[in-house]
Amino acid sequence: MKHSVYFEALKPYLEQMKRVGSMVGVLYYDLATQAPEKAIGPQSEIINFYGSQLAAISQQVAYKTLVKNGLKDPNASPQEKRLFESLSREILLMEKIPLSEYAAAHNAFSKSNEMWRLCRPKNDFASWLPYWEEAVAYSRKLAKARMDHLTKTPYDALLDLYEPGNTSDYLDELFAPLKKAISGLLPQVISRQKARVLPPIKSYPKEKQAALSKALLETIHYDMKGGALAESAHPFSIDISEFDARLTTRYSEEDWRSNLFTILHEGGHCLEFQNKGPEMYEYYLESEATSAICETHSRFYENLVGRSMEFAPVLKSLCAKHLDPAFDYMSDQDFYDLLNEVTPGLIRCDADELTYTLHIIIRYEIERDLINGVIECKDVPAIWNEKYKTYLGVDVPSDKDGCMQDVHWTDGEFGYFPSYALGNLYGAMIRERMSEDLPFNDLIRENKLDVILAWLSEHDYPNDWMRPVDWIEKVTGKPLGSEAFIRYLMAKFGH
Repeated sequence: MKHSVYFEALKPYLEQMKRVGSMVGVLYYDLATQAPEKAIGPQSEIINFYGSQLAAISQQVAYKTLVKNGLKDPNASPQEKRLFESLSREILLMEKIPLSEYAAAHNAFSKSNEMWRLCRPKNDFASWLPYWEEAVAYSRKLAKARMDHLTKTPYDALLDLYEPGNTSDYLDELFAPLKKAISGLLPQVISRQKARVLPPIKSYPKEKQAALSKALLETIHYDMKGGALAESAHPFSIDISEFDARLTTRYSEEDWRSNLFTILHEGGHCLEFQNKGPEMYEYYLESEATSAICETHSRFYENLVGRSMEFAPVLKSLCAKHLDPAFDYMSDQDFYDLLNEVTPGLIRCDADELTYTLHIIIRYEIERDLINGVIECKDVPAIWNEKYKTYLGVDVPSDKDGCMQDVHWTDGEFGYFPSYALGNLYGAMIRERMSEDLPFNDLIRENKLDVILAWLSEHDYPNDWMRPVDWIEKVTGKPLGSEAFIRYLMAKFGH
């Protein structure tokens, strides 16, 4: 396929950036999974160094000239235009902020993340606070630098970074009916649950859960020859290269369900990474899928597949083989109810499908006000605790399991959290569209997930480089809305 002259001229820079980015990915994966405590600081500094090298490449005059000319090239393909648009966003930011300031910001994010890893297990918000305050100060500065005539607030500028076109006004409009629907369903579901007695949740050692994890990844057709599985404080997945899509999990010996859904979630991410198709890499677009598009696929496998009644017998059989033969004597309905027990709780990653979106909305409302300067870092624990009581009826006993539980805010990922909720909306729309072509529920019941993966690999993943508004129209034929997800929740929880 013939490329534009500006794309061809950019390829040496893009190749260099890809190599450095892959190296940073490997280092980060090691840092989060097995680096010794004494090496955390030095290894973070190495990551920062190579991160600054990436920024330096994008500041070369020849590079910037090629991107700007490519952006105006009428002969550029749609893929090339998308790439030029993405690259130019970072160039514009770097032109507003000196490289030294950019490096200082990333150093502050890294230090905040490092201290969070040390302070969170000790429930020591006070010791982490000054590092977090510095990181937030830089986040605000970067947000203001990113603002243009299309963004009304600093937070909107960060939203646009993760999901181009998003604004807080738009999210408020999408989230309002969700809050209403979930708040109406929640007391009904909890009341119905009181009428039934579920089997007890037994404890299982990490070794058995690790075996279940690998079997579950195989079941959803994750290619272990092109990836890896490890344990980390906060689960994540990472697309290091075309042939290297890794994930991590976190084991709770007290509740095997936590790891099970983590594997489905992070495995869902990796299925997208492994099935984008060569064209995405040919155009250096492998990282252009927005946060919400990525979360669509993780939430799709975690919930629309993993928590379905049709998949319950498949999961039950895996649990019987790898955790405890007693699962074979549990009814499919009881097992399904265990997977879908609605219990308003503290931890987002462990939240049930119904209340999860409320966890996200709480975070969205807090980070919006934090970046816009309405509240300060020191105010967050009290506001967090108040919102959890109001939205979920939950008392928060500690900051460790409260406002310090997520990694996102430690290193400046403000604007990311809404992606999880948007992923739910996108996923429900894709499920409805897929069901027009395939017997979706039957395929899950028969454990023919390869057919579902093939549909996604044909109709969805290869288009993930598009802007979200174009992508969802391409995949489903409809614009984004909350209606499909509300229909799904009502059908599942409203009876």
